Amino acid sequence: MQGLGDPGLLQQLGDSASKRYWICAFCINQHCSICGGFPHEPPHGTQEYLEWDAARRDTVTNEIYLICNCRQQKHFNDSTVECELNKFDRVMEKLLKTPKFGQVVAADLYFEVFERAWCVSELVEADFLNIRQELILHDVDCLHAHCQSLTQLWVRSCKASRVEDQEEIIRNIADTEAFDKRLQWLLFRSTGLLRFHTSDSMSQTAAVAKILKV
Repeated sequence: MQGLGDPGLLQQLGDSASKRYWICAFCINQHCSICGGFPHEPPHGTQEYLEWDAARRDTVTNEIYLICNCRQQKHFNDSTVECELNKFDRVMEKLLKTPKFGQVVAADLYFEVFERAWCVSELVEADFLNIRQELILHDVDCLHAHCQSLTQLWVRSCKASRVEDQEEIIRNIADTEAFDKRLQWLLFRSTGLLRFHTSDSMSQTAAVAKILKV
């Protein structure tokens, strides 16, 4: 089996190897939520606008995605029961009963997964439920390059595609300071996400110490 560090595989992938993909394992009915439009447009000339504009375009053709014209009623945060976008915690609690169930965190090259409000919420929820967690990296050098940002993670600085989602996530956290501490704990403790083996046989303690010193 070829890994992402395999030169042959990287050559086959070409430019596609540098692109980032979002994979959602639990599908939702998009006709009940996001098919009818894009998130609220940020002010022109801002970094938020550039990110919003890029997200609404096809990464190959650069054309803006077509809006669905279906008449399916949409349910967002104001429809607490019908909304399918806000129940990841209940899904995880249900799946916890599945034998050998675990959470795999595939980190992108720039570790942007840790900047997403939904993602860090899922990380902390899995830790709270004692779900086995594994972090998959491109390589250890990638971790060292972005380790400083990991030591400064806090949920209020994380982003979401919809402002309403970001606000709901913060609102549902009773103590954001305690949440941030738990997030750091699940990353850096001896059994946390950063348990790994380096190619030079560096011990786990030395590896974490190197990260924290950067």
